[in-house]
Amino acid sequence: MSRWFFSIQLRLIVVFALVLVMALGSVSLYVGLAANREADQFDERLEEARAARVEQMISRLYSERQDWGELQAVVEQAGSLYDRRIVVTDSEGRIVADSHFRFGRPWIPRQRESRFMPIVSGNEEIGSLALAPSEIQETIAEPAISRVVSSLNRSLIWTGLAAGVGGILLVSLMSRRILTPVRELTLAAGRLGQGDLSQRVATSSRDEIGQLGATFNAMAEGLEGAERQRRSLMADVAHELRTPLSNIQGYLEAVRDGLLEPDNATIDTIYQQVLHLTRLVEDLRLLALADAGALSLSLQEESLQEVLQSSVASCRPRAEAKGVSVALSIPSEIPLVQMDRTRIAQVVSNLLDNAIFHTPQGGSVSVSAESLGSAVRIIVADTGEGIPPEDLPQVFERFYRVDPSRARTTGGTGLGLTIARQLVEAHRGTIRAESTPGRGSRFIFELPLA
Repeated sequence: MSRWFFSIQLRLIVVFALVLVMALGSVSLYVGLAANREADQFDERLEEARAARVEQMISRLYSERQDWGELQAVVEQAGSLYDRRIVVTDSEGRIVADSHFRFGRPWIPRQRESRFMPIVSGNEEIGSLALAPSEIQETIAEPAISRVVSSLNRSLIWTGLAAGVGGILLVSLMSRRILTPVRELTLAAGRLGQGDLSQRVATSSRDEIGQLGATFNAMAEGLEGAERQRRSLMADVAHELRTPLSNIQGYLEAVRDGLLEPDNATIDTIYQQVLHLTRLVEDLRLLALADAGALSLSLQEESLQEVLQSSVASCRPRAEAKGVSVALSIPSEIPLVQMDRTRIAQVVSNLLDNAIFHTPQGGSVSVSAESLGSAVRIIVADTGEGIPPEDLPQVFERFYRVDPSRARTTGGTGLGLTIARQLVEAHRGTIRAESTPGRGSRFIFELPLA
């Protein structure tokens, strides 16, 4: 009950009721004032019409008789018919007929209560006519127009009440129907907060609530995907750490038990495993900083030409040892780029290592750069086996390998391309991969100009 008391549905009902009361009150006030004004005007026009008819009747009678004879009987009949006191005076002001002469009080003209008008016969004013409210209570009074106004106001009030009750019921039903998706969304959000990431809501409408439901579903899908990636990352990290640690443990146990001599070859093998662990931990730390937005960059206006030349020179011995040629093509003048020299060199080195690894003996790797006007594009291409189209969107994911059967020693840790993407995006650049199976791959990244 307390939850409904603070619900949006109750607020909608209260707001609708207030608006309805204000609307009905305004309409009732306006209609009442307008009806009273029209009633007063109608009474005034009716009184004028009565006076005109009585004057016309008296004028016609005088024109026929040329005297005031029989006028008293006619005036008494007209006064009883119109429920008014009718007094006729001649041109000298003498009373010649009074509808209440036999039973009324003596005639005293009152300007506020009486209506006076001249009696004309043959373009000559022969007297005057006065109409005043009747003083006889026993006569049958005409129904007042004010009763019609009162009846109209009562009908308006009852109609408004009926419309208000119907409107409140309609608002209750409509608000309940409209807010049902919100309640479902609230329940789904509560379950989502408790860890059930499979929660989704129906989005059948195209209004704001439907858009809210679609946004919730997208958020839930994102959270579920992030949770899957987190679990996969934990499993991959555990696997990547377990292998070198197991090797180190095995060698140390063999040395301790006297099965191996602690010679240079054994120490060198253990040292290589430690280097791999150090490199893996450093890569994970770098990715964690990039994901948290805490990766610090020393941005300066630098020349990409020097970075590309040094990166190609450092990887050329490994490529030549495998029988792979490496070519560099840079324009004579290339704009300066706002970048962290060390991080961009790391990006190029990761892309070159990946290209050399996937290029067979006798193949080639090329590095080129070009200016786009507002950015500089760097392309690292190889003539390797290429990447299948279904695997192309995932090549920048953590620990992803195109050939899942590859082990750490044959396929790397799967973090090089991920680190390259994070570092390029940290420079407000973009990176993508293009590949044709059997004809090689191209990794392209763009950096904005300084």
